[in-house]
Formats: sequence, C-alpha cells, structure tokens
Amino acid sequence: MRSTLSPARIEIIRNALVSAAEEMSETIVQTAYSPLLYDIKDFGVTILSARGEMWAEASGLAVFLGALRGTIQKMLETKDPATFADGDVYVANCPYLTGTHLSDTAIYMPVFVDGELVAFAATMAHWADIGGRSPGGWDPSSTDITMEGLRFTHQRLHAAGEPVAELYEVIRNNVRLPRQVMGDLAAQIAACRTAADRIAWLCGKYGAATVDSAMSTVIENTRVALRESVRELPDGRWSGQQHLDFDGVDRAYRPLVSVDVQVSGDVLTVDLTGSSGPAPGPVNCPEIGARSVVLAALKGVFSPHDATNEGHLSFVHFVSADQPSLVHPVEPAPCDSYGLVCRTLVETTIRVMAGPRPARSRAGGYQMVGCYIMRSTVAESDRFTYTEPIPGGYGAFPGSDGSTLVFGGDTPLLPVEIMESRYPLRCDGLALDLESAGRGQYRGGYGIRRDIRILDDGCLVKPSFESVSDPLAKGVDGGAAGAPTRLEVIRPDGGVEVLTERPEQFSVPAGTVLSLHTGGGGGYGEPFDRDPQAALADVEDGLLTPNEARDRYRVAIGRIPDGFVLDAPGTTQLRAAQNDPACGAEAAHETGAGPEPARSR
Repeated sequence: MRSTLSPARIEIIRNALVSAAEEMSETIVQTAYSPLLYDIKDFGVTILSARGEMWAEASGLAVFLGALRGTIQKMLETKDPATFADGDVYVANCPYLTGTHLSDTAIYMPVFVDGELVAFAATMAHWADIGGRSPGGWDPSSTDITMEGLRFTHQRLHAAGEPVAELYEVIRNNVRLPRQVMGDLAAQIAACRTAADRIAWLCGKYGAATVDSAMSTVIENTRVALRESVRELPDGRWSGQQHLDFDGVDRAYRPLVSVDVQVSGDVLTVDLTGSSGPAPGPVNCPEIGARSVVLAALKGVFSPHDATNEGHLSFVHFVSADQPSLVHPVEPAPCDSYGLVCRTLVETTIRVMAGPRPARSRAGGYQMVGCYIMRSTVAESDRFTYTEPIPGGYGAFPGSDGSTLVFGGDTPLLPVEIMESRYPLRCDGLALDLESAGRGQYRGGYGIRRDIRILDDGCLVKPSFESVSDPLAKGVDGGAAGAPTRLEVIRPDGGVEVLTERPEQFSVPAGTVLSLHTGGGGGYGEPFDRDPQAALADVEDGLLTPNEARDRYRVAIGRIPDGFVLDAPGTTQLRAAQNDPACGAEAAHETGAGPEPARSR
C-alpha cells in the first residue's frame, strides 16, 4: 500500500531516528567507565519499532546491530507488551536469546508516548567482566554455558523507573570489576533514555502513527529494492565451506562452517545447516548471531552505504535448523568464543557471493584477534582486565587494494596513551606488519605488530586467534593468501615462544613482552599484473623495498637522489622474462635498481 506521506517527511523522520541512534552511541562514549567502550567502542545501539523492527542504528559492531534486533524479537515471542511500563529497563545476555556470548550484555527500554508503547531503545556492550571461570570472559576452553558467567534472560532491571536493588546487588557481587561494570551499565541506560527522549519529541511533532507509517514505508522500500537487486542475479546455487583449526577443547576436532546460497527469481535463500554439530568447546555461535553476521555480509554486497533498517535484515530467507549445530547451539553448549565462527561466516559468505555477483566480491580477510591481559586475585583497586579487538588486513577488491587496520566494525585500536595510563603495561612497538599482506594485482590490507611489555607480576594472558592452518584470508584469481596471526612471547630471560594456536590462559612474570602479529588480507589477481605505479607508490611509502618490488611484482624501481623512480623498460624486461627465473635475475641486475635501502618497519 502506497504511503500518503510525502517523501520529504519520510526522509526527515528516518534521519531523525538515525541521529537519535548516533546520540545514543555518543552518550555511551561520554559516560562509560571502561576503555573497551569509550575508546574501542565495543558496543552497538539500535532503535526498534514496538514490533521489534529495526528503525535505525549507529555505526558499531555489525553482529551487535543484528543481534539486538533478534534479541527484541525473541523477547516479544514470550513477553506480553501489556506487562511493560514506562521507565522499565531490561537486561539480557543469554547467548541462545541474544546471539552472542555472556560478556555482550543487552540493556533495553520500552519507549512510551502518551501511554502507548511506540518503540524500543536497545544497547549491547561488552562488559569488563561477567563472573564465570575466566576473568574478563571469552573463556578459551569452557565446556558448559554455566562456566562462562552470569546469565540474564530478560530480567527487569528497573521497574517503572525504579531500580531493582536486588538484581543490582547480584551483578555487583558477582563480577571482578564492579565499578567498571556498574558504570558501563549506567552508560547503557543513559543511552536508552537519550533515545526515549528523542523518540518522544519526534512523536510529539509528527504523531506516533506518522512516525510508524514513515518507517514502515522506508523498510518496505528497502526490502523491494534489495529483492530487485537479487532478481538481477542469475538463478543458481553456490556453496562454501571453511574449517576452523579447533574448538578450544579437542585439537583433533576441526569444526566446519558451511554456507549455501540459492537464488531463484527475487528470493535469496541462505542455508547454514551443513555446518558441524555443536562443538564441545566454546566456538559455538548462537543462531541469532550467525544470521546477523551473514546479513551484515550480504548488506555489504548489496547495499553497503545505506543506514541499516529492517528491510536489510528481512529480505533473505533462512533455512530453519532442525537439529542443534555449530551455528544453532542449544543449552548447555558453551559460546564464549563465538566470534571466531562469526568472522568465518562473514568471509565464507562473501566468498560464496563471488559466484552470483563477482563484481562485488573480494579476497579473504583476516580472522579476528583478541588478547586479554588481566589480574584478578588481588584487592579490587589493583585488579584490571585489558582487552581489545585488534585490527588486521581485509581482502583486496577488483580495482582496489584491501583495507588496513580494520576489525569487524567501528572499533578503533586502543590508544597507547590510554593503555599505559590505565594498566601496568607499556607499548614497546606499534607498526604495520609489512610481511602480512597477500600479494596480488591488488594486494591485501596489512595487519599490525603490537609489542606489549607487562610491568607487574601476577598477570594472566589469554590470547585468542584462529584460522592459522587454513587461513581465512584467501587470495582470489591468482592472488596470494594473507599471513595468519601469530603471537611471540618474549620472556625476561630472552627466550621466545611462538604461538600459532590459542592456548589456555597462562601466567607471565613482569618484563614479558607479547609481540602480536595480526593477519593480513588476501590479494586479488596475479601479482605480476600489478600496476607498476602502484608498486612504486608502495616503495615510496616504505611498504616495499625496490628488491621486494622486483621479486614480488616484477617491477623495476631505480634509486635517484631524492627518492625512487620507475624503470619502465626494466619492468617490461622483467615481466617478459618472468617465466625464467635466471633471466629475470639478470634483467633485474641490468635495470640498476641499486643497493637495497633501509626500510623502517
């Protein structure tokens, strides 16, 4: 049914809601207690209709945005909206109800205008601690959800504006960092109240029915446009699979992620049921989260620049899971390391979509990386949990090099100044890892090297990385894979241990240096087809040496007094001789590339 509202009014309402979501995000940044929120922005915020349809979101972790929508919709299946009251606040973090893991806690609020439920304001943020066996959460080897911490299943945290003191006490007395956790919880509530105020103003100006009608039109227009984009694809079926290294418990077991996509007319169907059964270890990814990241990947393929709304999340048909699985775990399956499967789902979905839509494909990106450093068996004033999702390189596109310093959303790297002022840590080095990017006509993005020196005794380390034996960052059309993540533990006595598989948490003495090298992105196209000018630019930027440009891309670079110059005849000669290594070496010598200059890393 065609809306009677003018397009201008619809856009004003849509953008007002997006602005309100952005204010929610800024409220958390300005009021949170943990650097994980106010600097790294490990959270998501959304505004949803009274029916649980996403109206607006602010930039954040993609999995949180879809998971919040799933959290509210799941809640509405069991709660009668008539039981909500103005001023209520609810809390949920149970993975089977929210889609992530226990650390990612949803705080949401029903929004009333003139006594009528008109919307929900919802946030999801990673708490500094959630109790459980492992400080800071993200237990690397839990085997049961009860090991992983406190579980909330849509409890009322505030009733008609009044805090439920008993529940606050439960939280405060069961986390290791109560000041940070309670401060971040308050920041989430403040964000929800900010949204409630903006929604009330908008409904007061235009009427609640008009706001709802405008957003219903936006959602339907989005859905129709996306289905038309699907209709442009060839009918067919495409599949992709990816094994993980292990599940955190059984090193002989390699969980399988399977993504199957079928196009028929304007219907896009996604089937994840070919994935492994539930894993004994904590890599299980709840269904709400699994679907959320697949939808995020598909939005990137079809509509990357639009502000997300329900239309982006409802144009795909998912095959329902009949049995529990890696991407549909049920109680008591552990889920703390769910993010590793999330990233695998994203990369596998993008790889599969190269079949029906090759122009929007890219090479593989790195697997997510996290590193916890913590101390909890001391007085509360001396406890800390340092953690951050650490960026790496994403895959190259046809026509473009891959992105560098990217995580899975709008999550910046923690500034060195914050690390060193808040924790007994020192950053001995921070740079691009110049060996990480996959070669190609278009190269992958770079990972980073971060060297962290631990200054106090009594600290535990809990690194998390995956996909080393079978990297996600695969090259495309002749491009090379990006290097996987590794961690070098440099002991105070100079001994070095290189970890290529996530271990159990372990203690380290003061003076230990953790040198973390995050993975790079895959390359796209044959390396010897790289534009010589692009190789020259990399040399000028210190990303390649002239010898590396010769060896990796068959590009001859000469040295001149004030820099470098492309040797076009030498490049032609190198590339003509690329199938003959001996001849290629002789040609390189003849170009006069000169002695290898020092390169800053």
